[in-house]
Amino acid sequence: MAALGADVQMASNELVTLIEDLKERRTELDRVIKKEEDERLRLAAEIKNLTDRLRLVDESLAKKHAARGEFDKTISETSSAFSKILDSSRLLLSSVKQESIMLTKH
Repeated sequence: MAALGADVQMASNELVTLIEDLKERRTELDRVIKKEEDERLRLAAEIKNLTDRLRLVDESLAKKHAARGEFDKTISETSSAFSKILDSSRLLLSSVKQESIMLTKH
């Protein structure tokens, strides 16, 4: 019977040791989980900040693209009007020269 009691005592001691080992491993895992959760929160905040910055840059680019379109339109319209003015000026100059020649012949 003493041998059985010693076996039970040894098994109990081994179980206590295993339970303590499991508790230590769980505590270490808790520490790792906490560390990763902290990193996750930090990364989520960083992603939010980057997303906000990206939205602001996108809005800024959209406004600048629209402004560039207005510049292109104004340049095109102004160039076209200037070409028409030049053509009209050349036509007027030619007409005045013709009239001048005709008047000097009379």
